[in-house]
Amino acid sequence: MEHAIPFDSARRRAQWAWLGLGMLAAVAAIVAALLVAKAPVRASNLLLIYVGAEDCAPCRAWQSGDGADFRKSAEFSRISYREVKSPRLRDVLSDEHWPEDIRAYRGGLKRSDGVPLWLIVSGNDVVAQRFGAAAWQTGVLPALRSHLR
Repeated sequence: MEHAIPFDSARRRAQWAWLGLGMLAAVAAIVAALLVAKAPVRASNLLLIYVGAEDCAPCRAWQSGDGADFRKSAEFSRISYREVKSPRLRDVLSDEHWPEDIRAYRGGLKRSDGVPLWLIVSGNDVVAQRFGAAAWQTGVLPALRSHLR
């Protein structure tokens, strides 16, 4: 009988220790879930490609205006972003200005498409393509926001 009391006491302490560890693990899991929920979700499969030229006044205006504002926004942190910029408008489709990993998206463009031009790519599919100074506010930004919901 003497040995039963210490054994039982040690067993209870072990059970309480395991219970405490289980509770601690549960609290840690809840805290981690809350931290992840607060972090901005990155739509990693959403890519915005901007195409412009240095000798294009609307392109320069977008870069320093709406484009600069967008690059500071919370939405910008949730997407991937690439720029294709040419010194001259007439060379905007040249290989030398298109990084090799996004050249495939150039295939859907026509010489008659203007700049500034934006492509929204989800997965590997172009889901929106717009060009012109007014297109950012009227088409591109709303489409991006729609895909980020």
